[in-house]
Amino acid sequence: MTVKQTVIEKRVRRKPLHQQGPQSISGEKDPNFHYRIVNDTGSRIHAFQQAGYELVTDDDIVVGESRVSSAGELGSAKRIISNDGTTSFLMRIKKEYYDEDQKVKQDRIDELERSMKDEKSQDFYGKVKTFTK
Repeated sequence: MTVKQTVIEKRVRRKPLHQQGPQSISGEKDPNFHYRIVNDTGSRIHAFQQAGYELVTDDDIVVGESRVSSAGELGSAKRIISNDGTTSFLMRIKKEYYDEDQKVKQDRIDELERSMKDEKSQDFYGKVKTFTK
């Protein structure tokens, strides 16, 4: 056996980043909800609850790997502890509310972009034009 073969045999299988860590969510997620991990700092959890989010207690959903608190009762919220000690929780919101919130954000972006392209300038000389090829 050569040195090259020995190195190849000892190679550790890797997991792509999107398939590991505390941010990965696996299991039977309800397609009627949008899931998000929220840091428990200040009043963020309360603010998210006021916006329509709820803590996920579904025992079929697994979050991350060893960092997830497993010492909870059945039906307790999914809790994640990060490397810096920050506690986070898995939360979800109804898909219709999430889509509504995203539309409001996109409408604001569209409005700002339209204002940048407006050819009518008030109290200024000249105009802004977009060129297309």
